[in-house]
Amino acid sequence: MRKRVSEMTDQVLPTDDPKSLISEAFAMGDEFPGPAEDLLLSWMLSLDVAADPRAAAVRLAARHAPDSASFDNPHIRRLADLLRQTATTDPAARGGRGRVAARRAATRSGA
Repeated sequence: MRKRVSEMTDQVLPTDDPKSLISEAFAMGDEFPGPAEDLLLSWMLSLDVAADPRAAAVRLAARHAPDSASFDNPHIRRLADLLRQTATTDPAARGGRGRVAARRAATRSGA
């Protein structure tokens, strides 16, 4: 039997899923309409600029991904896979918002 989302919130930080997008999708389970890629992008854009998406994905995947195999919905299984991929992404290859934040920090420090 799957645990309720409310029973599993003790390990995930509020900043990991600020709009509860990931948690709500997994709570919907087989009712989640997808697409997983759109939800993951919305989740990433909802994170604070200073947040580490990889670390947040590690915690969210640990919470939600183990239950994904019990769903018949391919969208929820795809979301679990995307979270795992995000969690295992090489931080050195980080781009996008990470580069923008690094540029801003360098500009502020006068580098």
